[in-house]
Amino acid sequence: MSANVPIVRPISWPAVFIIILVWAIFIVVFAFLIEKHGIFIGAVLFALLSVLLQRLIPASHNKGMKALKQNNFESAIAYFKESVDYFTRNKWVDKYRALTMLSASKMSYREMGLCNIAFCYSQTGQAEKAKALYKEILEEYPDNGIAYYALNSINTFSNKAD
Repeated sequence: MSANVPIVRPISWPAVFIIILVWAIFIVVFAFLIEKHGIFIGAVLFALLSVLLQRLIPASHNKGMKALKQNNFESAIAYFKESVDYFTRNKWVDKYRALTMLSASKMSYREMGLCNIAFCYSQTGQAEKAKALYKEILEEYPDNGIAYYALNSINTFSNKAD
């Protein structure tokens, strides 16, 4: 049983401000360093750095998203577990993602990974694992709407089945 994969991308507006500030610094620095086309070079280098950071650092997360979109939930679980492990070991990378990955995501990559694992569990018929993980997510991230509503849905369907 699979469903269309929901994609949620809440934005952190303070992170957007930080990213715009970094972009402006790139442009100003290169405008001073290189008289001709410095602004253009600064903007292009910022864009390249942004793409590079967002592809390399959360590589396992990106592979998990690709597998998820292809409804390959077992592979996605493995990739998201790698991602969660990485961001658990390197909390500072996730905490300062506006600078380390130029990411404006409001939700941490660790939190996203846990939600994605729970979603994959629900899609592979592992409702109890999904339910337990959503409960863990809510303990650590009490404002997580994805886990809250998913857990309510699981509980609703479980009650109707009884």
